[in-house]
Amino acid sequence: MKKSFIAGAMIVVSTTLLSGCVIHVGNASAMDGNDVSTMLGNVDIKSGKHAGDISSINGNVDIDDHGSAEDISIVNGNLDMQSHVTATRIDVVNGDIFAASHITVTQDVETVNGDISFDSHGEIGGNIETVNGDIHITDVTIEKDLATVNGDIDIEGDSVIFGNIVYKSSDSKWIDEDDHMPTLSIGANVTLHGSVILERPVDLKIENKDIKGKVIVSYADAK
Repeated sequence: MKKSFIAGAMIVVSTTLLSGCVIHVGNASAMDGNDVSTMLGNVDIKSGKHAGDISSINGNVDIDDHGSAEDISIVNGNLDMQSHVTATRIDVVNGDIFAASHITVTQDVETVNGDISFDSHGEIGGNIETVNGDIHITDVTIEKDLATVNGDIDIEGDSVIFGNIVYKSSDSKWIDEDDHMPTLSIGANVTLHGSVILERPVDLKIENKDIKGKVIVSYADAK
């Protein structure tokens, strides 16, 4: 997961940089298509408008219907995307990601301490990954893996995952002090082309018989 934007947010090249305010892409506050960086402020991409790269520290990012952006990087803030939004890559530390229907992300979607939720007809060209957050998807296509360490995963509807579903080992610096056994829930109509790889104990609630047969348990004390 990239974290270099934290330092880079202080360096602005052909970029709108504002602090302690709301940047509205779609009116006079920022030019359509420009990169946007902000500290202690929110970013609002208006309907049908396009932003370049977005970097936000201590602020939320909202993208209205049919809006778009390239790389979105947030520290201590949430990302809210309305329907038919497109983005290249999403990377959030300490914040949640909510995506309405028909969202397209061409590369990865990642959080550290934050939940990830995608509604119907979403398309992810890379991985969806979090450390301590929950993942909920409905009728979403993921081209690569879906992974977490400590979070619950809930996959519903006609979702399709071309990679693996992975629960990673929790022996890392990102361990949650209140670590608990997470739950993996998979609906009957979900399609998984890869495997379910468990590197730690997980409570399984899998309705699909084919997917039950794809579970690989790889931690030492598994029974």
